[in-house]
Amino acid sequence: MSKRDYIISRRAGATMWTCEVTDSYGETHTNYFETERQCREHIYYTWENEVDLMAKERAEHWRDDLLTKAIEDCIQMDKEAGITSENNDCLD
Repeated sequence: MSKRDYIISRRAGATMWTCEVTDSYGETHTNYFETERQCREHIYYTWENEVDLMAKERAEHWRDDLLTKAIEDCIQMDKEAGITSENNDCLD
């Protein structure tokens, strides 16, 4: 079930339109525009460019884990080759 929704409104006497857009992930964005058309364009822009924050976070953790594993493997290869001097400056 999509959580997408929007509300475009303008208070009496106000010069700016209020645009509240909810994306598929339930994240609500509120912005202000001079015209109703700009509000509608913002709605489409938001929906076309929405990002699943959980998927993005999982991908970042996956890359971090991959980099950590690669560094650990390099350190192990250095130890096996006997080229480490156990210096704290990491310039082995």
